Amino acid sequence: MLVDDHVMLRHGMAMLINAESDLEVFAEADDGDAVMSMLESDHQADIVLMDLSLKSLSGFDIIKSMQLLAPALPVLVVSMHDESVYAERALRSGARGYVMKQESGEVLIYAIREILAGNFYLSKAMYAKLLGRITTGNSEDGSLISTLTPGEFEVLHLIGSGY
Repeated sequence: MLVDDHVMLRHGMAMLINAESDLEVFAEADDGDAVMSMLESDHQADIVLMDLSLKSLSGFDIIKSMQLLAPALPVLVVSMHDESVYAERALRSGARGYVMKQESGEVLIYAIREILAGNFYLSKAMYAKLLGRITTGNSEDGSLISTLTPGEFEVLHLIGSGY
């Protein structure tokens, strides 16, 4: 299932995914309400590719709600937002991976397959950042953004989006 409020981007990702012999997009949504109604109406997706910036709800809120409805359904966040700021928060919300939209189609397909195999997917740079924090015992990355609560972070994100 693809969830993005940009139709052309959704269709491009669908074409890329459908070109693979073992993958198929069977559902698309442009906002959180549509995703939730699809999940409630018994659509059985194997994975959800979700943008974080949608019309009605934030991607973080949708992921958390999806965890209640379908806890085994993996989510791969596909976003334009910098992974160094958003990826860890997406994982904490329940996502299994994070891919920036500037990545190649091959990276997206690889990430999908990794998550379908039961693994997590992050870029090498994000893996290195998180492992560095774990091995040094430092739970913070040194930025003020990492100290924000989820609500504070959402307000900052909305301000940055022009709201």
